[in-house]
Amino acid sequence: MADHRILFLSKKYLSVLFLPILVLAVGPRPSAAQQAQPRPAEQAQVRTIPVAPGFYVLTGRGTNTGVSVGDDGVILVNAGFAQMQPKVVEAIGKISDKPIRFIINTDWHDPNTSANALMARLGVVIVAHENVRKRLSAERIDPGNTEKKIPPYPKEGLPAVTYSDDVTLHLNDEDVYVFHPANAHSDSDSMVYFPKSNVLNTGDIYYSNNWPLIDLPSNGSVNGVIAGLDRALKIVNADTKVVPGRGPLTTVKELTEYRNMFVTIRDRVVSGIRAGKTLDEILATKPTAEFEEAKKGTGELVITRTGADVVKWFYQDLSKMNR
Repeated sequence: MADHRILFLSKKYLSVLFLPILVLAVGPRPSAAQQAQPRPAEQAQVRTIPVAPGFYVLTGRGTNTGVSVGDDGVILVNAGFAQMQPKVVEAIGKISDKPIRFIINTDWHDPNTSANALMARLGVVIVAHENVRKRLSAERIDPGNTEKKIPPYPKEGLPAVTYSDDVTLHLNDEDVYVFHPANAHSDSDSMVYFPKSNVLNTGDIYYSNNWPLIDLPSNGSVNGVIAGLDRALKIVNADTKVVPGRGPLTTVKELTEYRNMFVTIRDRVVSGIRAGKTLDEILATKPTAEFEEAKKGTGELVITRTGADVVKWFYQDLSKMNR
């Protein structure tokens, strides 16, 4: 059973909500906006990728889960799909005999959180930004289908520990820094930096080989993504390994290029808006043209999203402030 002492957590914004560990219900199925007909769970495999001493990434069914192992136990970045939870636990057992102590949810979306309740049954403490708990506690809009409503999670699947701006976990000789990029991919995002391992987990602010999702109904924003990436780039160094929410591991150089892509597309869309162009007229200028090939996606889960989809989100968001 996990040790719930506060000594492992520090920051003035931290709020701790100790929830009873009960027999648990599985959370809602993954959101359509976050997946595109992934391989069925019984067919999907979990691969373990060594990243740094004491740090691994589990990848399977399209998502990446960061894994820190050490004498204090195991820390996961994201719980993953509920359907994959047994395979994830099995994979972790092959790299550490220590218990899973904490899971950090990087946003509220189901591919990162739907295994929360199952993991809590094992005594794991869920950590997340306060808006993750708020959104999972209530009915919410599916970002992939705004006419679809997602029901609340059972309380056992909610984060037990929440924070406002940032928080540090002191485990495995790491000062694990968790921080909130406000109104970026959503209003519930976290990025997680392991300084000893020199690994940055970006969450779904960054897909290394697919177009991103900006969850506008959850207060996501173009400028929030750029500001969040800028904040992350001030923390890392040239040798930092980058674990994206989806796609292969990358480098700080590639993360910087992704940030610059966002700025380029934003500036093109804003220029069109200020010139009085309609969305169709802006789309006709092909503002994402040179980035299309790199964002087609590869691997187990290819997001069925195009540059045109991204431009529509940019237009909806940016037209509110540039008319």
